[in-house]
Amino acid sequence: DGHNSHTTYHFCEFAEKHKIIILCLPPHTTHRLQPCDVGAFGPLSSAWRKLVSNLTVQGIPIRKNNFLKHYSYARGKALTTVTIKAAFLKTGIEPVDP
Repeated sequence: DGHNSHTTYHFCEFAEKHKIIILCLPPHTTHRLQPCDVGAFGPLSSAWRKLVSNLTVQGIPIRKNNFLKHYSYARGKALTTVTIKAAFLKTGIEPVDP
């Protein structure tokens, strides 16, 4: 959202070095403009709920030592290239039309 606490000199230097364009969003608009909020977190939440339900039925508990394995699986199912591209399209951030 453009707040100065979200960027540092090193962050900007890294972005420039790797040809990454930093896009600062106007304040109080991230619920409409952030791709993750608009189109990625919903599918991730659904995939996680489905996985937890399946694990519960199988009697497999989620603990500290297996959480990342299970979360990574749900994340891989939900955050695909197609899902992420669709989220950027839905916000209007992509394609860029200056």
